[in-house]
Amino acid sequence: MDAARSALTGDDVFDWKVTRPRILAPLFPASLLSPGSLDVERRLIGPEQDVPWPAGAAWLEYEPKVAAVLGLETSAADPFRSDRHLFGYTLVSDWQARDASGAPVSTAEGVPIAIGPCIVTADEIDPQVMFLQVRIDDEEIAKGNLNGTATSLFRAIEAASALAPLDRGDALALNPFADAPAHELWPGAMVELGAEGIGTLRNQIAPASDR
Repeated sequence: MDAARSALTGDDVFDWKVTRPRILAPLFPASLLSPGSLDVERRLIGPEQDVPWPAGAAWLEYEPKVAAVLGLETSAADPFRSDRHLFGYTLVSDWQARDASGAPVSTAEGVPIAIGPCIVTADEIDPQVMFLQVRIDDEEIAKGNLNGTATSLFRAIEAASALAPLDRGDALALNPFADAPAHELWPGAMVELGAEGIGTLRNQIAPASDR
């Protein structure tokens, strides 16, 4: 941070101005576990990046999620403890392509997962009272706090690490609104997932012309 501040005081600072800056995904985990997700390798995108429309899809099913990120390795030999192994939290927007019948559309890479806008360290936020809001095209479709989802996250990490070791930087994501109806999205939809203390993860579904 000191080096960054020093660089900003230079006389030539505006010579290095980025024409179109963007925020990248704050994390590229080797493993992002999430119950119910397709078991395919998927690329990650960050805030403000478009979600490409997958071939063969009639619509996208959207799931807002909160992810817990590990700061230390955990395994059956070193059971997970949130006060020791947890690094922090971030937001995840997950999508699954559906065909006209509602069946999943499996593609080689799946639909990219959006992560961001940042990771907030575990000591800076209380996940039990974290308030979340989901908006699609400026319409609020879900809101509430994590309640028991944080406990479910910890239990899921403990169970997963008992089966196979998890590394630092790995993450596990859950949908705090899992009991709510699925959200159907079409080209052009703007999706915003916000949480107090973390910020807003905003992505737009690529328009039909970009298919």
